Amino acid sequence: MNEDQTLKQKKILLAQSEHAPVVIELMKDCITQVPLVAKTEWETIINTVTLDAQSTMLRAMVDLLEEIKKGKLHDDK
Repeated sequence: MNEDQTLKQKKILLAQSEHAPVVIELMKDCITQVPLVAKTEWETIINTVTLDAQSTMLRAMVDLLEEIKKGKLHDDK
């Protein structure tokens, strides 16, 4: 990528490139591998909230990449 490109242009190029799925896979690699049901009720609650937050972030990234591919950043002023 060229140094003169804006961040918006770089985001568009990434979303449209073959590298976008790699970003998703890297995010999946960062997800904590914890059991949903733990030893105590409190640990189970913590694990559930953690997994929910991580899956929400992953889903948001996938959705954002799709929106950028469809021109979302072109429409933003």
